[in-house]
Amino acid sequence: MKRLSFFFLLTISLPLIGFGQAQPQFVQIAEPEPIPPTHHSLKVLLDPIARRITVEDTISFPEELRASSKTFELNNNLIISENSGSLQQLSNNVSQENIGINATGGLAAATNEYSLTLPANNNGQAFFAYSGSIYDLAEQSSPEYAQSFSETSGIIGEQGVYLNHASAWVPIFDNGLVTFDLEVEFADTASTWKVVSQGDRNGENAWVTHDPMEEIYLIAANFTEYSAQADNVEVLAYLRTPDSNLATKYMDATERYLKLYEPLLGAYPYSKFALVENFWETGYGMPSFTLLGEQVIRFPFILESSYPHEILHNWWGNGVYPDYESGNWSEGLTAYLADHLFQEMNGVGHEYRKEMLARYKNYVAEGSDFPLARFASRNSAASQAVGYGKTLMLWHMLRIELGDDLFLEGLRKLYSDYKYQRASFADIEKLFTEISSIDLSVFFDQWVNRIGAPELSLSVEEATGNRARIMFAQTQFGDPYRLRVPIALYYEGEPEPEIYEIALSQKLEGFFADDFERLEAVLVDPYFDVFRQLDRKETPPTIGELFGASEITFVLPSSERQHWVQMTEAFSYGVDADIVYADDIESIPSDRSVWILGRDNPFIEVAYSTTALYGVSSSPAGVVIAGSEVEFENRSTVVIGRHPQDQDLAVGWIHVEDMIAMPGMIEKLPHYGKYSYLSFVGSEPTNDVKGIWTSPNSPLRWKKPGLLDEINWESVPSITPLTKLPPKYLPGQLLRHANELTSKAMEGRAISSKGIDRAALYIADQFRIAGLLPADGTYIQRWRDSIPGYLNLELANVVGIIPGTNRELSAKPIVIGAHYDHLGVNDEGEFYPGADDNASGVSVLIEVAAKLARAFTPQRPILFVAFSGEEQGLLGSQHFVENPPGGFVTEDLFAMINLDAVGRLNGRTLQVFGTESAYEWPFMAQGIGFTIGVESEFPEDTIASSDHVSFLNAGVPAIHLFSGTHLDYHQPTDTPEKLDSNGMSSIALWLEEAAIYLGNRADPLRVNLAGAEIIEIASPQGERAAGLGTVPDFAYSGEGVRISGVTPDGAAEEAGLLAGDVLLNYNGEPIVDMQSYSNFLRQSAPGDKVSIEVLRVDEQFSIEVILKAR
Repeated sequence: MKRLSFFFLLTISLPLIGFGQAQPQFVQIAEPEPIPPTHHSLKVLLDPIARRITVEDTISFPEELRASSKTFELNNNLIISENSGSLQQLSNNVSQENIGINATGGLAAATNEYSLTLPANNNGQAFFAYSGSIYDLAEQSSPEYAQSFSETSGIIGEQGVYLNHASAWVPIFDNGLVTFDLEVEFADTASTWKVVSQGDRNGENAWVTHDPMEEIYLIAANFTEYSAQADNVEVLAYLRTPDSNLATKYMDATERYLKLYEPLLGAYPYSKFALVENFWETGYGMPSFTLLGEQVIRFPFILESSYPHEILHNWWGNGVYPDYESGNWSEGLTAYLADHLFQEMNGVGHEYRKEMLARYKNYVAEGSDFPLARFASRNSAASQAVGYGKTLMLWHMLRIELGDDLFLEGLRKLYSDYKYQRASFADIEKLFTEISSIDLSVFFDQWVNRIGAPELSLSVEEATGNRARIMFAQTQFGDPYRLRVPIALYYEGEPEPEIYEIALSQKLEGFFADDFERLEAVLVDPYFDVFRQLDRKETPPTIGELFGASEITFVLPSSERQHWVQMTEAFSYGVDADIVYADDIESIPSDRSVWILGRDNPFIEVAYSTTALYGVSSSPAGVVIAGSEVEFENRSTVVIGRHPQDQDLAVGWIHVEDMIAMPGMIEKLPHYGKYSYLSFVGSEPTNDVKGIWTSPNSPLRWKKPGLLDEINWESVPSITPLTKLPPKYLPGQLLRHANELTSKAMEGRAISSKGIDRAALYIADQFRIAGLLPADGTYIQRWRDSIPGYLNLELANVVGIIPGTNRELSAKPIVIGAHYDHLGVNDEGEFYPGADDNASGVSVLIEVAAKLARAFTPQRPILFVAFSGEEQGLLGSQHFVENPPGGFVTEDLFAMINLDAVGRLNGRTLQVFGTESAYEWPFMAQGIGFTIGVESEFPEDTIASSDHVSFLNAGVPAIHLFSGTHLDYHQPTDTPEKLDSNGMSSIALWLEEAAIYLGNRADPLRVNLAGAEIIEIASPQGERAAGLGTVPDFAYSGEGVRISGVTPDGAAEEAGLLAGDVLLNYNGEPIVDMQSYSNFLRQSAPGDKVSIEVLRVDEQFSIEVILKAR
């Protein structure tokens, strides 16, 4: 980003600098060594049914804490029965402080305070035995729209066990860090229960950690445990209801996110990470595990929103601990590198930042604001907007100040220097100042210790010399902030604006820009990079504004009053709310935001008038929103507009047609705060219409007066994200299979070789490891065949099955196939690896099979088949079609997907052959492409030499996935290092989506093969001796055959053919399509001289070619 190029300060009252030009001189003061942690050795007996716990705790104090007299606190429901010293109770019902990143509501159990005097020869150890009951039911501590969970200080019950620092179930001597080992036994009534805690396994229901922790968790229930290994980390899932598919999705996601964050920040700090299902709705991140509610984990979006957030907490909050007394910086950093980063990787990071600014605007009133130095945990919408949103913006602005490289270097150093220790904002400031040589004291002081936010205004006018005078004012009360603000200048005739960065430090200052005559528009802070108070004109009215209003009026209709009162009571919690009936007022209040409830409310016209600007209007049967009619019947609808008398206020209208839907609306509506309109369908309301109005009147936009052309404000250059998300199918895994299949031991996988037998056994072993079932008791389908040159040849397909759950579809499987044979070694001893053709397809086949076997239960069976004999004329696929294993019959095969040469995508469009065989294929392919971002095209010609043809000829709709042609086809140069593993990963994801769609489809495909001509199978390798040496372009659909390349030293290259040439005629016969071209070559011999009619751009000519051996 450019800084101050051709900008000149007009007025200066203070030096114009950033946050510092040089590193301050630090006086080196020796840092005090952290006090080593206290260790607890805990033996626990749990009786969840009786709600009781019995604990023996042997405590080892570090040298620095070995005073003979100590005070501590313990839950006042726990009775100490034995101790190793002289114990005196000092007080009871002490209110303790709840610390930690999960202390959402600040709820903590009442405790007794004790004094303990240890004997002189205590060796730094103390012993306690105690027991009692802990049963505090989880309750909501603030409105749902504050996004807080129900809270408990601790619970032991028949549903489960949840104990943490707030439970005071372990003696609390101070707020120092601890280590522990934990061994748990359960009463006979809970003998199948499992316990989860931090750290490493130490036996059955036992955990140990020697890394300092803030607190000790004990989570238990009748869990089903799932486990897998991701490099050095065990990934686990503990589910209350067995669900291997769900567990696999989370464990796979864990592996993927570890590969995202470890290169970015440093090695994951623990030996495990576990998803643990809770018995009430939570979203907690603990060291080495996360505790999520049973509904939360089943929301599909959680895997790419909350889940990476909780994993990342193992670096920030559970790896490096915040110093809560000086401000919790970890939630904002975690949100920035998880929630925000995922949006940034999708190209909409600026929208996420704008939403953070809008939340601050909507939820933080003057009386509810506070500095970041006072943020400990979230307990309201306002505390979330400050502690998460403002802190997130602090980290973003620090990144902009330093640049990505220094920012990431600082984060890695923060993690390595402070792992398992507490760090304050002051520590962070010092660390980043040292690595950047920039004085960041002003930056941190204004964002950490100051409340409020800057407010900006803009004016632009013509100045002398064809210049523009651009003036900025900071209009907030109090001192000016020092800011770096991006500004976009839109010039006539330019495709995108020029971006500059200006430094602001005064209440009023300005700059000159060149070429006022061509300047059409100015946009300040186009990426929402600056934490600031948004002007209402920058933000459309949203539901969040009404839930964030400190004063609000509810206008109720005359009908169904008891139901509307129920909604009003829920939405008025904790705010100054007036509840009035429409019959009793003449107009809505002018000084409050307003909810208008019901469609028979006479003030519905106010709702329509305030939203007319956004295209909302009434219709006979409903309301028109965003150009479409939304009917009243069986629906609940919400629209938000600006208050007609005060643009800083909002007016909202809620319609619920069937009062059965009212409880669902009360529950769900607060979670849609960022939207301007919504509509739900059904008595259990399901959202299917939502959106945000545009806000075209931002005061930080300037458009030249009199300019008639529209400004494309969205044309600002895109920003490179901080990193990229690793593919769902990890490239390393795909390449592992490809390297194995192309190794010398596989001998080029030629038929009748020992190498192809080894390949078959390798694939069968991978199917077994993946959990696929064998067909007819074996993964190998063997048969004998005779072809020219081979009599009584033994061949083998490899078949694995994922069974279906729908009995009506159990005999109608999908087939997903890829041939694994190749050309072997030629007479000169040259080795043909066959990496793209077709180790790539088999690698994708294996990985998708493994993923689906663990994470998908289809309605109909899925057969994964590695075919042999493809290079000899589709022998394996023909045998399979004629002799389906597993009791299946050819007529019942539902559909087939063929993977052949899928390893060279390299950013090209995926080619899908055979889509004409069923009506649904193109629509499925387009839908998948839209979902995962992989475009596809549908060539008209079918490649007659690949295995899908055997299925098409048998009347089974089939498609062939193909990444494109290249010059290494059937050459010794088709090696694994040339594979595009990222492209293979994308194709694997494409295939997974297709398999899920087909696997769950009950209706038959609309097949278009009735009366279709039988496709003549292309000659096997070796039978067609003559070759031209061209690489066909299968995407071409015009007259003739277009070539995309020529093989080195081939006949075509020697004759002068070029990539892009279209071959129209072969020895006087028209080349109609790929099949006719192949037939002409089959009828020729090496050494034949043939005449080819060629079209090159606009020139048509003939050329003579002497054919060579293939």
